[in-house]
Amino acid sequence: MASRELTLSGSFTAIGGKARGTGSDVAEGIRFIGSCARAVASFPRNARSLSRRQMRLQVRFTAVDAMPIISGLALLIGALVIAQAHAQAVRFGVSEALGQLLATIIVRELGPLFAAIIVVARSGTAIASELATSRVMGEVTALEALGVDPVQYLVLPRLVAVAISVALLAMYFDFIAIMGGLVATSYLAHLPPGDYLESLRMGMSSLDIVLVVVKGALFGFGTAAICCWAGLRAARTPAAIPQGVTRGVVLAMVYVFAISAAFTIGQALWTS
Repeated sequence: MASRELTLSGSFTAIGGKARGTGSDVAEGIRFIGSCARAVASFPRNARSLSRRQMRLQVRFTAVDAMPIISGLALLIGALVIAQAHAQAVRFGVSEALGQLLATIIVRELGPLFAAIIVVARSGTAIASELATSRVMGEVTALEALGVDPVQYLVLPRLVAVAISVALLAMYFDFIAIMGGLVATSYLAHLPPGDYLESLRMGMSSLDIVLVVVKGALFGFGTAAICCWAGLRAARTPAAIPQGVTRGVVLAMVYVFAISAAFTIGQALWTS
């Protein structure tokens, strides 16, 4: 009986500890959002040139350097989707709808999602580890001692740059995937390129392009914000660096899938 009571007591203590930790994380996140809003409102003009330089460097790393892996993955995804759908499309006599299928699955859903996942894996880990290292090495404290807001110098340029980068990568992913689907339909379904492009045009609208850009920007902004928060929240010990990176990447992944699911459900409700 006593052992059972000790077990229950330990379980409640563990639950309470996790709840307290979650509440602390939420409070820190709200405080971080407030710091970002305050940093935007008080952003000095003489720091804009330095911020633009930071943004260019981040865009080059996040978008330009990621294009080779994005290109290969998009070609494979576009071709594989068509290859998997080809047998069923021919079976039911709807080969002309392969372009619409690619527009629905790739352009609207998987393109922005895969682009965001790659950015989380590459840039998210880099941002979290860089800021966690700056925290451990005392660079953040040194900036504060010099009267420089770390959020203005370290966070804001990354938020804007990663949002722009993911939006661009999402459109680039979709374009390459469409080209991959064009090649696959030509060889597998023997569908003329003109018919494929016409089918794709009928399956897409200008709203789809807007949604791709908006989803990409939201994915990038949230990923950068979460990874910056996780990096700056790291304790001042070397062991805190991998912990901050893991926390940032996991939360960023959860955020990306949650936003993607919210868009999908919203579109389904809108069209129903």
